Amino acid sequence: MHIVFYYPKKLPVKEYGGVERAVVWLIKGLSELGHKITFIGPEGSSVARAKNVFVPFVDVKVPAPDAIKKLIPKDSDIIHFNNDSLFENNYGLPSIVTVYGTVSNMKGLDARYCFISGAQKKYWGGQEQNPVVHIGLDQSEYIYRKEKDDYFLFLSRVDWDVKGVDWAISAANKAGVRLIIAGNVHNIKFVNSYWRGYLKKQLSDRIHYVGPVGGELKAMLLAKARALIFPTRWCEAFGIVTIEALASGTPVITTHNGAMPEIIEHAKTGFLCKDVNEMTVAIKNIGSLKAEDCLESVNEKFNHLRMAKDYTKLYVNLLERQK
Repeated sequence: MHIVFYYPKKLPVKEYGGVERAVVWLIKGLSELGHKITFIGPEGSSVARAKNVFVPFVDVKVPAPDAIKKLIPKDSDIIHFNNDSLFENNYGLPSIVTVYGTVSNMKGLDARYCFISGAQKKYWGGQEQNPVVHIGLDQSEYIYRKEKDDYFLFLSRVDWDVKGVDWAISAANKAGVRLIIAGNVHNIKFVNSYWRGYLKKQLSDRIHYVGPVGGELKAMLLAKARALIFPTRWCEAFGIVTIEALASGTPVITTHNGAMPEIIEHAKTGFLCKDVNEMTVAIKNIGSLKAEDCLESVNEKFNHLRMAKDYTKLYVNLLERQK
């Protein structure tokens, strides 16, 4: 099968970019299954295992059909869009759309629209016809480590209160453990005031902020942590960092919100908690969990080949319906 991907931002990314990583992992998995891939995106993209075709524009989420049709190879079977937008069904070949964010009560989504968790699908208002495919990662990008160092890790956006860095700090202080905070920022004005206010006052000889991380440093921080603390306080559509932790043999202390119960098996690959007090207890009980169980969860449910196989079924079903 010849599958065309369109994504409005340059790929791959070096640091932050959960959606971007998911798209690259999917392309790799599909290629390993024997499919032919064409990636259409901004100039400067270099997606391995795909023919890269550049568009003359940047950050256009929903390109005009005429602007894309002339770039689509004639032997293509299907086009796969990857962002939270509504696409017309007139790109000259069947299409599928994977949405990654959290938008409530979207109406009129046909069977082309796919979600990354059951919780996200429910929040969007998706119907039975809309499939769910969990994200799967490329294990080769991570370091699996059974032996852990003496710290816990928060790895997410620090300028977004729904990610819960304040809960992570409170739980770490209550439990008396070291916490490394690693996170990107999008709103510079906000994070400057946040740094001067709340966050800077919380830092100590046990609470450290190291800023945005990527590549080998990110992989090593995940691998050496006793646990990832991910206190998400909204309908988390997926939370890719949670499966990155599991791939590293690192359990996850999180909440019941969004997709977390679909990813974390309570008391086996992590702990699902309702508040800071339960997170504090979870920190103290983290030694009861095994790195092997975390890795096994990824190998069985959250790897890129499983994701690629699930999407291949969707492509086949869509093509059969079109016929």
